[in-house]
Amino acid sequence: MTANESLEKAVGRLLVGRLPGKVLDQEFETLLQDGTAGGICIFKDNVQSLNQLAELVESISNKSIFNPIICVDQEGGAVQRFDEVLSPLPSLMALAATDSEQYAETAAVVNGKQLRALGINCVLSPVVDVASNPLNPIIGTRAFSSDPQKVTRFAKAMLEAFMQEGVVPVIKHYPGHGDTGQDSHSELAVIERSKQSIQELELKPFKDCAQLAPALLAGHVWLKAYEDQALPATLSSKLLQEVLRKELGFDGLIFTDDMMMKAITNKYGLEESALLAVEAGCDVLLLCSSAKELERAHAHIVDAVRTGRLKEERIADANRRIEKLFAREQKPTSDYRSRLTQLQSWLDDDNARISSIYQNAITLLQGEFQNIGEEQITVVAPSHPRYPLALAHFLQEQLKFNGMRASIEEIRYSVNPDRTEIDQVASQIKNSRVVLVTFRAGLNKGQMEMAKCLENNASQLIGIAADIPYDCQAVSRQTTYMCTFDPSDKAMEELAVMLVRRIGAKGKCPVALDTSIAKG
Repeated sequence: MTANESLEKAVGRLLVGRLPGKVLDQEFETLLQDGTAGGICIFKDNVQSLNQLAELVESISNKSIFNPIICVDQEGGAVQRFDEVLSPLPSLMALAATDSEQYAETAAVVNGKQLRALGINCVLSPVVDVASNPLNPIIGTRAFSSDPQKVTRFAKAMLEAFMQEGVVPVIKHYPGHGDTGQDSHSELAVIERSKQSIQELELKPFKDCAQLAPALLAGHVWLKAYEDQALPATLSSKLLQEVLRKELGFDGLIFTDDMMMKAITNKYGLEESALLAVEAGCDVLLLCSSAKELERAHAHIVDAVRTGRLKEERIADANRRIEKLFAREQKPTSDYRSRLTQLQSWLDDDNARISSIYQNAITLLQGEFQNIGEEQITVVAPSHPRYPLALAHFLQEQLKFNGMRASIEEIRYSVNPDRTEIDQVASQIKNSRVVLVTFRAGLNKGQMEMAKCLENNASQLIGIAADIPYDCQAVSRQTTYMCTFDPSDKAMEELAVMLVRRIGAKGKCPVALDTSIAKG
């Protein structure tokens, strides 16, 4: 191997790409074989079936000259890629709502062992952001709690369980995405508070987990207290080297968030931002883009080393950290079919264990618990583009299963309804018993108005927050409001079981509800 070949492979080890389909295409196969790419991040659009997914992961592993980083955002709740082929996982906030770290450990064990059986060696979880902003557009129930100490407790339980199962967990999104009002997929996220406040809140879980977590993902978040100019943490040597490495004592592997997010590409472009991230101290770059774009980023970084702009020691240091967690001798050797057979034998039992978590997470936020019987009920739910929120369907199933007459009607409304639609729904449910499902009412103000109007027009209203719990602020304190902390089908199904079988809500809300969502 020549010096140039060695450098090209060393740079390639840092780059993790994204496949365009459900098979390993020729372009990425070549990049893995020649060492231009060091791994693949799997997404939902790469998955068709369990067999297909197992074959895809096997081909990625076999074609790579490295033990490739094969990672996935399998957090649970709103962010999971394999819920249609593996056990669906509750959100992290739902786990915290159980008030039991044992449930968090169970979820991580189920998640970790299933991923490892597939040959996936890295999970981009748990999120250790602190849920301090109820109007945050991107974090929400992906965070455990608004209490940094509770975040730490639950994160540590999951970290230990993931590592026990042989999967590398990656805490995120350093230095904390919980108080931002922006989605870094579309713009640079900003936190404007003082250093002391940031140290006591955002940085606390990262500091507490620094000695345990083997890897960390830096987000495209600008801390104005640390950087005068608009510089995200992914490109800030101050935040990565001085604060993270020296002050917080983190010595693990640093991933970037997706370098294709507009928060970063809008200003720097992909190639330059990739180089700046490596210069700042990032070890693994998530380039969730095309093979051509990954190749261009690779060539730009290699050229920077050859011209002296980037020290080769920086590349060597990143390689050492990667090899420590993804050593070549750890590449799976057993046939994936035997691992897949074992995985399939676990699913029924794993699903039952997860169902128990969903049940224990459902929380009564205010009012008195109300059950559903044979009386007429109208379920009013948003027509969300991503989540079916099919509570009416699951209530009908549960009533029939328990030998009761199914007397459920359903009305769907727009995610952010206008006054005309609100008045129309209100007239339809006049003097009826109503179950209202809401989804992030603080960010969809029409839902706030819908809840207030239905409270005034229904004979009885039961509110269900299908995501963040702050929706209860739309109605009076006497009105019953519950929260699932999770909009998935599984959460709606377990809620229906609880309502029909009169199982009391056992969860405890893990975020402070004294912050208003009425502003904005």
